[in-house]
Amino acid sequence: MEKKNSESVEDLGRGGFRLIQDKNGFCFGEDTVLLSWFTSQNLRRSRKTPLRVLELGTNCGAATILLCARREDVTVDGVERQKKASDIFKRNIELNHLEGRVRGFSLDLRDLPTADLPKNHYDAVFMNPPYRKAENGPVTSTEKHSSALLEARFAMHGEVFDFLSCGKDMLTSTGDLFLVDRAAAFSEVMAACAKLKLVPKRITFVHPYAEKEATLFLLSAKKSGKIPGTVITPPLILRDADRNYTPALRRIYFEDT
Repeated sequence: MEKKNSESVEDLGRGGFRLIQDKNGFCFGEDTVLLSWFTSQNLRRSRKTPLRVLELGTNCGAATILLCARREDVTVDGVERQKKASDIFKRNIELNHLEGRVRGFSLDLRDLPTADLPKNHYDAVFMNPPYRKAENGPVTSTEKHSSALLEARFAMHGEVFDFLSCGKDMLTSTGDLFLVDRAAAFSEVMAACAKLKLVPKRITFVHPYAEKEATLFLLSAKKSGKIPGTVITPPLILRDADRNYTPALRRIYFEDT
């Protein structure tokens, strides 16, 4: 597979899986790794047919590839609006020989469902929505940031409610939804879940250091779930006072499935 000048190929550190990324576009970070880990940890196991999973907003496919590296009992469909990122995702499927388990689709999540991606079909949906609203930031600047990077960071084509609403529609009646978002958006996400009747089942707050406020949270929610039953886990601390990975983060990167 030919590598283009603006691209890099990263070793994901799991089972020989690799990832092509556009250096001028969105590059995956810790939130992507945490989302794939959290989904893998909390998604039920299947001993018979593979679980059907959908990712909304794949970009180059890092979260999907990492989930497949962790879980052999899933098949994943990924939806990405940006044509260039979607094309890279499809190449990452080929690079990792996942054609039998993963499919990539170039379309806007607001156009779902489709004939290939039917409603009420998936056992799980997971997502890492753009963190910022379109009006909050330099979205009109094209000198410092590429349009692809801006669209990945800012909710220019669908806000968190659109992601959650679409996710609910695509889930089976007992399906699970997984999300990573900014801690500052927690109340907005909870309000959207209440409106959509998505019941939070497990929430983990993520702190950069033990003494710092949470910057992210991870959510598992149930379609048609019962209340009460929400579990607030111990916080996930990413680094110690010397800025080294904590044992918990090392396990996520190198050990946990």
